[in-house]
Amino acid sequence: MRTLALALLLAAPAAAAPSWEAQVSQARGALGSAFAASAQDCGSPWVSVSAQTPEDAALACQGFKRALRFMAEQGAAPKTPVNIVIADRFPERYAKYGVDNMHGFYDTDTREVHMKSYRRFAQTPPESTPLGVAPSRELLVSYIAHEVGHHISVQAYAGAAKLIPHAHGEFISYSLQLATMEESLREELVRLYRMDGRGGFGSTDQINMTIHDMDPQAFAVKSYLFFTAPEGKAALRGMLAGTVPDAGL
Repeated sequence: MRTLALALLLAAPAAAAPSWEAQVSQARGALGSAFAASAQDCGSPWVSVSAQTPEDAALACQGFKRALRFMAEQGAAPKTPVNIVIADRFPERYAKYGVDNMHGFYDTDTREVHMKSYRRFAQTPPESTPLGVAPSRELLVSYIAHEVGHHISVQAYAGAAKLIPHAHGEFISYSLQLATMEESLREELVRLYRMDGRGGFGSTDQINMTIHDMDPQAFAVKSYLFFTAPEGKAALRGMLAGTVPDAGL
């Protein structure tokens, strides 16, 4: 069953954009062979990058490398390559999933990460970015890392032929995202979250999609704070191993 790991609500008005096919043609002209990047473009055989600009391709590689390094530290590695596609708009085949108001997602069937271009991301008002802070290249890189984290966690999950529980996948990707982002941005996110005295998750049975869907920003910081607690890393590894029960909410 196809699952899209969706992220990044986009409140900025969408400007008219060429079709996906036209964007592919434009990107190939701008990047040449780098549009469908060979393994050495990111220094790894586990990724290919398709982007409209060299800058977007470089941001994709940064995000991929962060995710690969973090997940390796947790004992998880990809089993198949991921393709990262960055463009002003998503392919028409995803329209039925309502992704036009998203900045990015991971498709478990195609093993592709689709992200809006930095040009589009930069148009987002600060209060409407995924984590409620001003759009930046660093924030976009962190979300590319987040989505690549989904690719690796889905493949590393030990739960036989089923997908990792959704809440566990989001916990892993948000822990990855905040743990690997620039310290100044992470400190800002934690400071904003803690202004009203809130803290991290207290146990794995508190990690559920109800909190994620109601307040993604809170879920992100709560995940990171729990991950950095004494039991956090063991809990993350347990999720990958399939030994942590799904809260089911």
